[in-house]
Amino acid sequence: MLPTVRALLPEVLAALTGSQGLREVLQHCARVVVEGLDAGFARIWALKDATQILELAPGARSQTTRAGATMGGLVSRTSWMRDIPDDTPVTALSIPGTHDSGCIGGPLGVAQTQNLDLVHQLDAGIRFLDIRLAQYQDDLVVHHDVVCMGKTYTEVLDICAGFLKEHPSETILMSVKDEDRVDSGLGRFAPSEILGKLSMGDTPDADEDPSSFERSLTTQTWEHIGNAPLFYNFVTQGGGDDSPTLGNAFTSGTTLGDVRGKIVLLRRFDSNDDVGLDLTYWPDNQTFRSAAAPPVHVVHDRYQGLEEDEKYELILTHLEEARHGDLEDLYITFSSAVEVRAHGFAETINPRLNDYLASSPGGRVGIIAMDFFENPPQLVSTVIAMNMQ
Repeated sequence: MLPTVRALLPEVLAALTGSQGLREVLQHCARVVVEGLDAGFARIWALKDATQILELAPGARSQTTRAGATMGGLVSRTSWMRDIPDDTPVTALSIPGTHDSGCIGGPLGVAQTQNLDLVHQLDAGIRFLDIRLAQYQDDLVVHHDVVCMGKTYTEVLDICAGFLKEHPSETILMSVKDEDRVDSGLGRFAPSEILGKLSMGDTPDADEDPSSFERSLTTQTWEHIGNAPLFYNFVTQGGGDDSPTLGNAFTSGTTLGDVRGKIVLLRRFDSNDDVGLDLTYWPDNQTFRSAAAPPVHVVHDRYQGLEEDEKYELILTHLEEARHGDLEDLYITFSSAVEVRAHGFAETINPRLNDYLASSPGGRVGIIAMDFFENPPQLVSTVIAMNMQ
């Protein structure tokens, strides 16, 4: 018996010998398996309500259920990409992601969009990160508009590099946006500067040149990872003169095998070196299709002025377009929206989204960027399962 499985026995035995009903016992055992084996799901036996008899779920050995993928066995959410063929185009995948991925906590909880830190997001199966950076004094720091979230770009790199080293079958699609703060013209009296001091403290003044964002990003990347092949499509450091060498181009033909163990940069900042996949065409609060060379990016990112039902219908419309659209196009759907608190929308949208996907046939739905994705807990596994037809 594997040591990992043996370690689960005490808790499983405690459930089996307890005084709970059969349904509760099964739920307890399933939770132990999911958490103990780091699995995406545990659903093999079903309890018939009418007879209270256990039956093996139809096709459980080889089929895909919307509660989680079997693919011949349990799929670990830390390594769920390992069973997807190398020749699968990245644009043809269904990928769970987070909106404003680094917005955990923050001053007084303002602008929070996630409960779980980046480490736990990746462990849970998230493979698209929405990283928004602003220059605060001498550093690049995760921001949500004017709110400094207290995490630096190099800390983000550390987390991603560590995860990919442990799980080389995976890739991370990282959108990096220059969060041009709306109050930057107010200088040291800007609310963003005040909030930044609350999170980061005082540091020396930064370069005021707006074009320095790309230089800072490139320099910090080089200093932090050197020539380690962490990025698939970023400039790599040159020889003694530090002249940059462009990385690979991300195209519609780029496959999962090409990018395993690496970060794919989705660029939402101006670049002189044309690094990453150019997503700078991004009209605010819109659903849109880019006119750039392939891969075209097709994005739903309407987040303001929407009622819950209206937002939900827009999400479904975009996901259905992704399911039936050209597999060479990169589809990104933001299920997030803002009223007073992002959490309010997520509490109602996420369960509805999970139910919709769970009852849908498999197929490409693209990237789904979510707020507070852990509720309901099966949502990430349900998105992953869309890859297994």
